Amino acid sequence: MDIINLIKSRRSIRRFSQEKLQRELLIELVEAARCAPAGANIQSLEYVVVDEPQGCDKVFDCLAWAGHVKPKRNPQPSQRPTAYIVVLSDTEIKKDAHVDAAAAIENILLAAWSKGVGSCWLGSVDRIKLLEILNIGEKYQIDSVVALGKPAETPVMEDAGESTKYYLDDKDVLHVPKRPLKKILHINKFGK
Repeated sequence: MDIINLIKSRRSIRRFSQEKLQRELLIELVEAARCAPAGANIQSLEYVVVDEPQGCDKVFDCLAWAGHVKPKRNPQPSQRPTAYIVVLSDTEIKKDAHVDAAAAIENILLAAWSKGVGSCWLGSVDRIKLLEILNIGEKYQIDSVVALGKPAETPVMEDAGESTKYYLDDKDVLHVPKRPLKKILHINKFGK
């Protein structure tokens, strides 16, 4: 699949099969993150891969899922991610690395999807609890958590009408409205 179609077909996944992901694949995803651009090439990001079931359960308890469709889209135990990548920033290297983290996380999401792995980028995290669980030092800040696993759902993208709020239809399919290109694209100057 070419990169444009890969980007267009990737959606956040919140229901996963319980097929275990190979650790080598997870390391490959971190390698993709490492290759992302960083402002002034100041590389403050580090990553914690969690792929053991007990660890995954503990990480799951630190996350909030799908605000618009909760609790229905909170993964049940048989639908939970089988791995996580926790994205950290070393604050002694760089105080604010959110933009760098976003670039790295997008690389993770796209690399995962290219391998048939679903993902969900989570920013609603109990960071204090997760720092303790993972034994992460004080100089680190958790930016986000990426949940990973083989998809057990197929969300669909559609052009947004009045709202961009994602929703479930009567068949329990997640719909993700995106603002149409004609409403966001400006050529040579802003406006028509």
